[in-house]
Amino acid sequence: MSALRHTGFRAYFLAAVPLVQALWAQRVTIGWLAWDLSGSAAFVGLIAALSLAPSILAGPVFGVLVDRTDIRRALRLTSGSMCALLVVAAVVAGGPGLGRGGLILLALAIGLITAAHHPVRMSLGPRLVPHADVPNVVALSALNFNLGRMIGPILTGFAIAAFGAVATLWLSAALYVPMLIAVRWMDPRDLPDGPQTSMLDGIREGVVYIAATPVARQAMILTFAVAVLVRGYLELLPVMAEGVHGRGAQGLGLLTAAAGAGALIAAVAKTVGVGQGGIPPITRLVLVGGIFALTALGLSQSWWAALAWTAVAGFSSTFCGVGLQAAVQEALPDGLRGRVMSLWVVVGIGAVALGSGAQGWLASLFGVMPVLVWSGLIGGILAAGMVLPRRARAVT
Repeated sequence: MSALRHTGFRAYFLAAVPLVQALWAQRVTIGWLAWDLSGSAAFVGLIAALSLAPSILAGPVFGVLVDRTDIRRALRLTSGSMCALLVVAAVVAGGPGLGRGGLILLALAIGLITAAHHPVRMSLGPRLVPHADVPNVVALSALNFNLGRMIGPILTGFAIAAFGAVATLWLSAALYVPMLIAVRWMDPRDLPDGPQTSMLDGIREGVVYIAATPVARQAMILTFAVAVLVRGYLELLPVMAEGVHGRGAQGLGLLTAAAGAGALIAAVAKTVGVGQGGIPPITRLVLVGGIFALTALGLSQSWWAALAWTAVAGFSSTFCGVGLQAAVQEALPDGLRGRVMSLWVVVGIGAVALGSGAQGWLASLFGVMPVLVWSGLIGGILAAGMVLPRRARAVT
């Protein structure tokens, strides 16, 4: 936990714990409001998609802006805007009601602020510690996120049941306040002075860096592969729970918990040792094994095997995500962090959308299990080809 020795990052991390809980609380609450209002799974899906779409479309633009501005001011702006937005949502929901149009506008606004917040958080944390501790920053952030993923939805469900959705929105807004206070203790490294370029040229500089840097280039490709195949499957857990095993909502909860438990174990493991100097061999091994695990999952008929292999998928997704991001962040110049990591988010979110959509479509034609078998087999062979020792030495 070397990164926590530094006052600025310690303040940031302690404030990020309630902030991540707020992210999950608002996500679950807005989804519940969408369902309560419409009773339509399609509308709930639309609200979820609208909250993600701005990160793909506007993320790189915000990445350029983050690399050109006072990042503490940017953090105040994103956290403060989200807090204010949730306050407005709570007031309206508690009065006349949000309605379908209001929920659509709220989801888009949350998505836009989130698109700006991604490059802020991915740039700020590494700038609060020496370069040697950057991998530990990535690992601790992943640990916080995965703890939030396991705890946040459960606590939010209890809060909605006990106090109602409006009160939960007020609580979500309050959880952003610690970050607004903690900013005063943060002292990030200054960015180097450089010539101002156009927005398009700024984005192009991030793309050129990725294309010209072997570690970043391969990490991005491997991130795409994991997101399409492994994380794509994790978005289809309702199909596995009910469509394959007939376990209903309870089964979905167990599968989700299994994936979350695997992810949490991976995040804890990464705080113990992230590895430095390129993409670690263990990350490459887990990546290939995680993809091949889809084949084992597709060949399994047992419900308990499905839980076990889903936990493996959650573990490999998080373990590889942390390792690959740390490999990029470790050598990344501070002046490019916003742009490069915003492109990282675009690849991750876009690949998950592509993978879940493609696997869902193919599953409707051929069945879930055959699709998993062939996805794991073909994807695993291709992934193994990308991480052969000869090529691994060339990029590390």
